[in-house]
Amino acid sequence: MAKNKIFFQVQILAFSAVAALFGGLSPCRAQIVRAPLTEGFARTSSITMSVDEMLGVRKERALDEPIVGPGYPALWIAEVQFKSIRLRRIDLPDPKTGVVRKELVRYMVYRMIRRDYTELAGQDRAELEKKLADPDIDPSNVLDVEPLMPLQMPRFLLETTEKDGTILQTYVDDVNVEIQNVVFQREMGRKGATLKLLNSVEAISEIGEPVPTGDPDALLKAVYGVAVWRNVDPKADFMTVTMSGFSNAYRISGIGDQRVVEEKVVVQKFARPGDQYLQDEAELRFVDEADTDGDGKVDTRYPLWMYRPKPVQLKMRDVDTVLRNIRRDPATAAKN
Repeated sequence: MAKNKIFFQVQILAFSAVAALFGGLSPCRAQIVRAPLTEGFARTSSITMSVDEMLGVRKERALDEPIVGPGYPALWIAEVQFKSIRLRRIDLPDPKTGVVRKELVRYMVYRMIRRDYTELAGQDRAELEKKLADPDIDPSNVLDVEPLMPLQMPRFLLETTEKDGTILQTYVDDVNVEIQNVVFQREMGRKGATLKLLNSVEAISEIGEPVPTGDPDALLKAVYGVAVWRNVDPKADFMTVTMSGFSNAYRISGIGDQRVVEEKVVVQKFARPGDQYLQDEAELRFVDEADTDGDGKVDTRYPLWMYRPKPVQLKMRDVDTVLRNIRRDPATAAKN
């Protein structure tokens, strides 16, 4: 793939599996769900969502199957567009001594647009929604009040790695208003009256309504933000940025104390040939594709939606009964 190619082949949903799962819903042509890349935004995650993810906890799952949730209609996902990692030398006080010094800061500007994944079904969208809302697989809760909308909580993790992907160091995005203002002036200064560039705390909010694919003003409804990383190893040649908080899809594997909780994230890799001297952002390059299994063939294209483990403990009674949606025989349930 050419290094200067802006648009990627969009990850899309193959609906050939829909017929098998829902009994007769015909396959449809693949649909592209993405906004145009403008103003220096060079990559888009687009959206990808499987039928299994849409079914979520409605689907009965055996003990040897991972739990996937939360499922339609609570499930949501956003398209994430972003620029390359950029560098900026900024006068900042040393956090230990307070002495002002020029620091090389790395940052990434992004924008997110909530999307409706049922649009991936194209002409079969209405039939898909009808099947997903089937009361036989979607038990209704009429006792509890309507819950609030879920939160979007963007987080950006930068990891320096070896060429083979071995993680060397991990950096969490930093909230610094001074850096944020400098980045805003550089990236958005000409549109300062109409745009806000949010840090990862300011971006926490309830998700909005999904923006239709055909909306001509999709970019006007985007949320703009910036991730900042400080004191990154200047010798790092390879970096991976993991973007979380842009979907509430999750996966739980294992049973008992061996459970692993994973969240759906966007992953983008970067390469920076050169040394630690006279660093320049022009040296940073997107990694577009990779051979991750070592067979000599490209099997992964970035940006990539994937599941990544979260360092959390799941404390919930009757997890398997509730989340696996196991239909139990009433007589057996009464005995227990």
